[in-house]
Amino acid sequence: MMETGMGSNAALITRLSEAHPSLKRGMVWCRHCKRGPVRVNSADCLQTGWPKCCGYTMTIDSPEEQKAMETEGD
Repeated sequence: MMETGMGSNAALITRLSEAHPSLKRGMVWCRHCKRGPVRVNSADCLQTGWPKCCGYTMTIDSPEEQKAMETEGD
């Protein structure tokens, strides 16, 4: 039988927020102005949305990770 109610949703969101290192560290950065790191609660952000800066959603990818992703295509 499938669980229903807020308890099961909260548990799932908590598990998801702890499942990936980028979510687990709880920090975001602005790709535009380079602001960050800004500490966030990843579980809350998964429920309500990620913070915005410069009119854009902030990223969970650190500046080093962003740079590595840019060079992967080279």
